[in-house]
Amino acid sequence: MNFTPIIKEVGRGARGARGLDAATAREAFTALLDGAVNDIQLGAWWLAMRIKGETPDELAAFVDAMQDRLSFRVDSGGAPVAVLPCYNGARQLPNLTPLLAWALAQRGVGTLLHGVRHDPSRVTTAELFAALGFPVAETGTDAERALTSNRFVLTPIDALHPKLATLLANRWRIGVRSTPHTVVKLLQPLAGPQLRVVALTHGDYIERMATHLTERGGASGVVFRGCEGEPVLHPKRPVQVRICRKGETLMREWQGVAEHDLPDTCDIAATVAYIESVIHGQRTLPPWIEWLAREVQAATHEHTAPAG
Repeated sequence: MNFTPIIKEVGRGARGARGLDAATAREAFTALLDGAVNDIQLGAWWLAMRIKGETPDELAAFVDAMQDRLSFRVDSGGAPVAVLPCYNGARQLPNLTPLLAWALAQRGVGTLLHGVRHDPSRVTTAELFAALGFPVAETGTDAERALTSNRFVLTPIDALHPKLATLLANRWRIGVRSTPHTVVKLLQPLAGPQLRVVALTHGDYIERMATHLTERGGASGVVFRGCEGEPVLHPKRPVQVRICRKGETLMREWQGVAEHDLPDTCDIAATVAYIESVIHGQRTLPPWIEWLAREVQAATHEHTAPAG
């Protein structure tokens, strides 16, 4: 497609830029995924969208275009699954997303995580899954098998959606995150009921994602400010959690704890040792992990409960 009119519309600055109509936005994001946009136009669009932000119509259209290019969908056999997008990693506190997945599995909640394998500046959930020996699936069949046997599994984004993975990787060439990093957190990788657990770092994006989930078909999800953007709570900070279901939003709040026993570093070895100590019963499950696992379990069951 001719991408020049797209940049003209979105590149007028934070006040002058205009949102694309749904059809044009979908076509534009498809072109980006297909690599049909040259580097200059890609960079211009990337920065323009970071400044402008996505309108509700644009965000919905981008999500539709993303879904069209999935390599596979995972069949959970009709069982509800919690979906955890893991794209931020840790550079301060240990990344306990794998522990949350394990805790959800212990509660009988099937959990599918997706995210990047590596980040040169952070410890990723995928790296921790590999170090812990937790299940990682490269295909839909392997993911379905792991959900059946382990109740949780991580699928790297370059296996689940190679075109989106390539688009996301432009962050390292351009220097900042942009719209693809927002859109990927709304990915629906299952052919069946799913509850997306969406963690963000900026307040305006939290509101934007919650609005998308409540207004676009009454989708189910849990939206909150994550610990460094990962789908876990910060242990010490109060966090408002929006539970979106059936077109409505229920507010919960994690109050935080005064103290915790987390390691002083967030490297892989220290994080793995901590998680394994919880799994083997040498430590109790951290209260912020227990609290969120309980809320996600309740929301997942509510999602599939009969009306009446």
